[in-house]
Amino acid sequence: MPNTSISISISCLAILIWCFSLLLINSPGFSVGQTNETDRLALLTIKSQLHDPSGVTSSWNNTINLCLWTGVTCGHRHQRVTELNLSSQRIGGILSPYVGNLSFLRYINLADNGFHGEIPQEIGNLLRLEKLALPNNSFSGTIPTNLSRCSNLIYFHVGNNKLEGQIPKEIGSLLKLQTLALYYNYLTRQLPDFIGNLSALE
Repeated sequence: MPNTSISISISCLAILIWCFSLLLINSPGFSVGQTNETDRLALLTIKSQLHDPSGVTSSWNNTINLCLWTGVTCGHRHQRVTELNLSSQRIGGILSPYVGNLSFLRYINLADNGFHGEIPQEIGNLLRLEKLALPNNSFSGTIPTNLSRCSNLIYFHVGNNKLEGQIPKEIGSLLKLQTLALYYNYLTRQLPDFIGNLSALE
């Protein structure tokens, strides 16, 4: 009988542990840890391609929760990265295509820095993006045509860079756009016809 009682107790304990594991897996905290791992890896890759003499991104490491990293803001519900603000921090380097993996981003502000290279096409993957501020850098190449996928974009500022070529007609599909600043670049000067479609422009 004692052995039977022990067996029953062990079985009950195993069932309790199993039930607790299910609750843990389905809890918000557990799912957060799984989903924002993509954001953490993307930001670390972005950091690896930056020149940051002031150490602004020194908090971007494996010992600190990414929602506490300098310039990073997370949403309260899902703890996904919603804002990336590194403006006026004397940061240089290129903007990694991995920025396109931050799928919850609504706001990017990299103004007044030393970024160079092309604006990555992968920004077109940010379907929630509302504000993209990249002025006063040295971004070159052309404006990404697939920016048109960012249908929630209301603010697009790339003034005072080294962008060239034509203003993509695809921008004409951004019907929520209120601010469009393209000055001091090497873009074609002709005002595109699609500007008339952007009725929300201020």
